[in-house]
Amino acid sequence: MKRLDAVLLAIVFVVWSALALMYATIPMIYMPSSIRVWGSGAVLFLVLTAVTVLAGRKGKDRRRSRDRANARPGPAGRP
Repeated sequence: MKRLDAVLLAIVFVVWSALALMYATIPMIYMPSSIRVWGSGAVLFLVLTAVTVLAGRKGKDRRRSRDRANARPGPAGRP
């Protein structure tokens, strides 16, 4: 589930970045103050994506270590 969250946040980041770029470069919709809003929103979504990816990796590592600790030894003392 966290992987899907990260993918969706990454898509939102790309959309916000594209809008910020459009506001900055297309003369017909040139709005200098809007690039700050859309650009900062893009940075926010980039940070949220990174945090989500890191949380997913950390959770996966915790599950692995917990599973190893709870593993019952098999025959001849092997897990």
